[in-house]
Amino acid sequence: MDVVPDYISYLEDKGSLANDVDPTSVQVRAYVTYEVRDKDGKVILRRTEPSRSLVENYAIFQLAMWGSQTITTADTSNVSININGASPGIININAPAGNNTYGIVVGSGSNTVSPTLVSLAAPITNGTGAGQLQYQAMSFSSGVTVSGNTTSFTLSRSFVNSSGGTVTVSEIGIIAYVSGFAMTNVSTNSSVSSDYFLLAYDVPSSAITVQNGQTLQITYTFSVTT
Repeated sequence: MDVVPDYISYLEDKGSLANDVDPTSVQVRAYVTYEVRDKDGKVILRRTEPSRSLVENYAIFQLAMWGSQTITTADTSNVSININGASPGIININAPAGNNTYGIVVGSGSNTVSPTLVSLAAPITNGTGAGQLQYQAMSFSSGVTVSGNTTSFTLSRSFVNSSGGTVTVSEIGIIAYVSGFAMTNVSTNSSVSSDYFLLAYDVPSSAITVQNGQTLQITYTFSVTT
């Protein structure tokens, strides 16, 4: 079993913590930890890998809000939407249990990783039927953690396999439920009160097999080094 005890130790072991005096070092990072447990809570698999795939929408929402700009992007249905960053809005990934439309989501397909991705290739839906997983509520660290010059926080979600068979996870995403921002549909010019947007997309180094009765927990750790 490949066990990585914690994120900061992982970075230190890999020699990845940025040096303040190195202007070429990467200051903003994201890592994803995959953990599979059996029905008794025993850890079957745990591994941590770099998350390489914050997509274009992540930058678009940042720029729209910081610059009070109106920017066009695409939702998870690949519909073009205008985002007005000068208007109040909410970006929410705190999905409740049973909801597979936003938060950390999983799929059984794979896309070629691209900044313009808007959805998973083959989303795994919530449920207990064949090929389904039970989506648990999102959870977040209670605050940020500071270790030396690195500040980090986590978000995670668990997925329970009660399907009676094996479910294979080969793609991961973070989808935001967005409301406000005076959004409009570009083609119809109609108002959009809320919508869903992909913010990150990752492909594990190898697909994760979740047997019946097992639980997969996925944890994203975001950090910034000053």
